[in-house]
Amino acid sequence: EQSPFSVIDKGDKEDIFLVESMLRDLGAKTVGINTKTLPSYLYLKLSGLGFTLVDVSDILASCRRKKSKEEVDLIKIAAEQASKAFLNVLNDLKPGIKETEVAAKLEYEMKILGAEGGWGSADFIVASGVRSALPHGRATSKEWQKGEWATIDFGARYEGYVSDITRNIYMGAPSRKAIEIHSILCMAHIKAASKIKPGVAAREVDMTARQVLADRGLDKYFTHSLGHGIGLEVHEIPRLSSKSADVLEEGDVVTVEPGIYIEGYGGMRVEDDYLVTDSGAQRLTADIPMELFVVMD
Repeated sequence: EQSPFSVIDKGDKEDIFLVESMLRDLGAKTVGINTKTLPSYLYLKLSGLGFTLVDVSDILASCRRKKSKEEVDLIKIAAEQASKAFLNVLNDLKPGIKETEVAAKLEYEMKILGAEGGWGSADFIVASGVRSALPHGRATSKEWQKGEWATIDFGARYEGYVSDITRNIYMGAPSRKAIEIHSILCMAHIKAASKIKPGVAAREVDMTARQVLADRGLDKYFTHSLGHGIGLEVHEIPRLSSKSADVLEEGDVVTVEPGIYIEGYGGMRVEDDYLVTDSGAQRLTADIPMELFVVMD
C-alpha cells in the first residue's frame, strides 16, 4: 500500500523551511491554517515568514461534516468491530479485574477483528463503582468488584474512521435502582433519536432527551451535551447540545448519549451512532443490544 502523493525528500531542511520553499514556488501570499490542530511553535515560525495566515478550521470541519457512502461504510465497519470486541470481552470479565485490563482487552479484540485499534485504550472510559459518576473517567488500576457496575465508553478505528459506543455492565445481580436508571436512559435515548432528521435543530434533539429526564427529576444529573459528530475524529460537528446553533443535515453521523451521574453513587450512559438520512436516523451500532449487561460469576 502506498500513498498516491509525491514523496518529497527534505534532506537536511527543517520542515518549516521546506514548507516555506514550496509556498514560495507556488507564489503564495495567503496561507490557510487549521488553528485547532497546528502546534503553537509552528504557528510562530509561520507567522515570521511574511505570509498572511488565515484560519480555515471551520471550513475544513464543514468539508468533513457530510459523510459519503464510502465514509459511512467505514464507520459501519468500525462500529461492527467495536461491538463484536465488546461482546467477546464479556466472557473474560470477573470480579477483581482491573479497569485498565478491560480497556486493554477491548483494544486487543478490536485489532484481532481487523481494526487499527481503538482511539487508544488509554482514552477508553472504564469507570466502575462510584467512579462511574465521572462522565469521562478513564480506566485506572481500580479493581471492579461484585455488586458494582461499570460504564464503558469505547470505539474502534478502521481506515481512519471511528465508532463511539457506551454500554453499562453490572457485575452480579443488578439493583432495582440501577435497572430503573438504565431504563430511563434508554427511553431518553430512543425518544431523542426519533427526532433526528434533516432540518431539525440539533438543540431540539438534545432538549428531547433532557425533557425525559426532567419529567422524572433527573435532568440535574445529566451534565454534558447529548452528542456530537464522528468521522476521522471522535468529536466533530455537528454538536447536539442545548446551546448548539447547528441544524442536522443528511449525511451527518452523530452520537446520541444521554447520561445520569450521581456523585457518591454512580452513573450510566447509553451511546450509539446514527446516520442522518432523508427518512430519519439510521442506527449504525445496531450489532450491540441497548441493554444493561450482566456478568454472573
